[in-house]
Amino acid sequence: MNSTPADQNTRPLTSRAKFSIHSQAPRLLEKARKALVRAIAPSSNFRVGAALLTRDSKIFTGCNIESPVYLGLCAERVALFKALSEGAREFVVLAIACEGPTPLLPCGTCRQLLWEFAPKLLIVVEEKGRVKAYRLQDLLPVPFERNGRGPFRAQ
Repeated sequence: MNSTPADQNTRPLTSRAKFSIHSQAPRLLEKARKALVRAIAPSSNFRVGAALLTRDSKIFTGCNIESPVYLGLCAERVALFKALSEGAREFVVLAIACEGPTPLLPCGTCRQLLWEFAPKLLIVVEEKGRVKAYRLQDLLPVPFERNGRGPFRAQ
C-alpha cells in the first residue's frame, strides 16, 4: 500500500507555497483521519485514510481496503476512484492520514494514477502537528506517458 515515509527522498514545499492551501489542510486532514477508521486492513493492520478536494470544493474520502488473499487498494486510489465515478474531474489537494508516527506519501501506483488525472495535485500530510505539503510532480518526476500524450483527460 503506501510506501514512502514523508521525509525520505522528498522535501516539503516552502512555507510560501503552502500558504495557498493552509486554510484547507486542517479540514482535509480531519476528513482523512475520519476515513481511516473505516479501513479494512486484516493483513497489514495498518489503516490509512485520504481526502481528495476538487476544484469546486467537493471532498471525496477513501480508506485502504485489503482482502484475505493480499489484494487491496490504497486509500488514495479509493478516494480518486470514488470521485471519478461520481463525475469529478478536477482535483487540487489530497490529504493523507495514517496511524503511525511517520506520515506516508502515496505509493508508486497511486502516484502514477493521481498524475494521470491531476498532475498539479498537492499532497498534504501532518507530522508532529505540522502540515507538510508536496507537489505530486516532485514525487513522480518522470511519470509513464501513453504515447507521450501526457496526463489522461477524462471527459
